[in-house]
Amino acid sequence: MTKDEAKKFFLKGYERGLRDMIAEVLRLTSRGYGATELSVVLRSKAVEKNVEAMERRIEGGDVDLGMAAPTLGALRGRGSYLLREARGERVFQMLQELTGKGARPLCISRTHPRDLAASFGLDAGSCVWLSRQQEKGVSCASPTDLVGLTTSIHRHLEPKNAAVVVEGLEYLVTQNGFPAVLRFVQTIHEKAVLKDSYVLVSANPEAFKDADYHQLAQAVTAEL
Repeated sequence: MTKDEAKKFFLKGYERGLRDMIAEVLRLTSRGYGATELSVVLRSKAVEKNVEAMERRIEGGDVDLGMAAPTLGALRGRGSYLLREARGERVFQMLQELTGKGARPLCISRTHPRDLAASFGLDAGSCVWLSRQQEKGVSCASPTDLVGLTTSIHRHLEPKNAAVVVEGLEYLVTQNGFPAVLRFVQTIHEKAVLKDSYVLVSANPEAFKDADYHQLAQAVTAEL
């Protein structure tokens, strides 16, 4: 669950609790309870009893928990996804899963292709190393060439049923600035949706300003 979703559910419960409390205070006041009597009631077992009653209502299906919001953790269809992770690991595992289901893989990463092959079983030939260095026999891409990266991703997505991983978003931001990287993510998101494919973007929220990370999360289909 994302921070935004957790906040939404917490505030929903917090608001409901405040409204119920105010309604109860008004009810008791209308019955002639004074401040001292209200204080005694609020310190009694009344709160616990109300919580137990609400739990029974929930178990009975009589309460809307607001669970219409998507549950995170799994892909919910084609499109682009932002994966919250301190290190790019789960994103490679998900790419393997999609590849196993017939999706054509492309992995753009700060991790060397041979290391990806050794650690995650990825095909080194489908991996592009984000690096200013060139190495014979290894597909490399300059981190400052966002136009070239976008073009490569668009070409890969063109025949549909593709899966693209972008790992190293923080590195791209240091090389290009956040606004340029945000536009990059928005552009490949649109292509993934149009071509019925997957784009998985790995990012560590701790490496971004809260407002910037929120913009990234809004630019994709969902956050995992």
